[in-house]
Amino acid sequence: MPLTDSKAMLIYAQKNGFAVGAFNANNMEVAQAIVSAAEEEQAPVIVQISEGAVKYAGEQCMFSIVKSLADRATVPVVCHLDHGVNYDTVIRCLRAGYTSLMFDGSSLPEEENINITKELVKIAHSAGIPFEGEVGKIPDAAKGPLSPEELKKYLTTPEEALEFYESTGVDSLAVAVGSAHRMKVQAASLDIERIAKIREVVNAPLVLHGASGVLNDSIKEAIKAGIAKINFATELNKAYTKGIKEKLTQDPQLVDTRKYGEFGREKVKEVVKEKIRLLGSSGKAKEIMDIIVKGEYVINKKFVEREIVE
Repeated sequence: MPLTDSKAMLIYAQKNGFAVGAFNANNMEVAQAIVSAAEEEQAPVIVQISEGAVKYAGEQCMFSIVKSLADRATVPVVCHLDHGVNYDTVIRCLRAGYTSLMFDGSSLPEEENINITKELVKIAHSAGIPFEGEVGKIPDAAKGPLSPEELKKYLTTPEEALEFYESTGVDSLAVAVGSAHRMKVQAASLDIERIAKIREVVNAPLVLHGASGVLNDSIKEAIKAGIAKINFATELNKAYTKGIKEKLTQDPQLVDTRKYGEFGREKVKEVVKEKIRLLGSSGKAKEIMDIIVKGEYVINKKFVEREIVE
C-alpha cells in the first residue's frame, strides 16, 4: 500500500493502549528487515531515517527504498525523518516525500527551539504532513554515564511540555523521561509518574526516544502512562553487525556482500518482531488501515487545526 503518515496511527495507538514501533534504517537491508517483520506481525510500522542516515546515503535514496517497500507491503508504513537538527534537512525531506517529519531543537535555547519548530510545523501542515518536536534533552550514553542528579537536569517537566505543545502545534511530542541514546545494554528505568503527568496536560501522542536501553517492563508501563511511539536504533545496529560478524567468522574468505548482508538482515528482523510484540502492535495493521481509509485525523492542508486527543 502507499506510504501513510503517522498522525492517525499514533492517535489510535494512544487511545487503545499500545505503541507503534519506530525503527531506524541506515541501509536497504535494515529497511527490508523492518518492513518484513511488520508484515509478518501484521503491525503498523514507522521506518525512521535519521539526519545521520541522510548524510550517509542521501534523503532521496533512503526515501526511495522505504517507498518501494511500502508500495509492496500489506501493512501501513511511514517514512519518518528522525532527529532532523537542521532546518534545511527537514525541508529537503519534506520535498523528497517523507510522510512524517521531526525537528530536534532540544540542544537550543527553549525559545529558539519553539520558534523554529513552530515555523516548520506550519510548513509541514501546509503539505498535510504531521510533525514531531522534542522538549527536554535525551542524553547520549556514549558520552559517559550520568548521576541521578545530572539526569534530572535533562528531564522534561509537564510545564515545559505544555508550553512547547501549545506554542508549536506539533502532532506528537518527544519527551525526556529517563532514557538515553546509544545505550548498548537494557538498564534504564523510566520516570512513569512524569510520563503520566505530561500526558494529563498534553493532548498529543507522546514519543519515547532511546528505547534500546530501556528495560522491557518499564516500556510496558510507559505505554500505559501515555507513550504512543517508541524509537529503536542501537539494538538494530547491534543485531545487523552481529549477523555480519558471525557469518564472516564462519567463512572468513567470503567477499560477496549479499551473502553476509542477508545474515545481518535476518538478525534485525528478529529484533523488530520482538519489539513489535512488546509494544502490543501485532495484529493492529487492519485497524489502522480502517481509520486511514475513513480519513480520520487528516491534516487539512488549507486550514490547520489540531484535533484533540481524548
